[in-house]
Amino acid sequence: MDEFVEKGNLFLLYSGLLKENQKKVYAYHIMEDMSFSEIGIEMNITRQAAQYLYSKADEQLRFMEENLQLGKKWLRIRALAEKIAEQSGDEEIRKLAGEIMHGI
Repeated sequence: MDEFVEKGNLFLLYSGLLKENQKKVYAYHIMEDMSFSEIGIEMNITRQAAQYLYSKADEQLRFMEENLQLGKKWLRIRALAEKIAEQSGDEEIRKLAGEIMHGI
């Protein structure tokens, strides 16, 4: 999986557990593709502070995934729902599998 996609997914799953400044820096860098210099200007902090906040947030997100594995479970559920949707001849089952894929 692409590193930015993986980081984006981790952010979507666990961002509520980050401190507000960490959340902003991570979102700016991963979701908005801003450099640390741009983030520093936007948040009125140094580039080094932006890098530090980002690295701490990344460390926390990876720790959460390593211990909780919600991202791994989410991908597995989605893959199984896609397989069910593809292989089922029943329209209702395909519809429910689609709801699972798009609802999680």
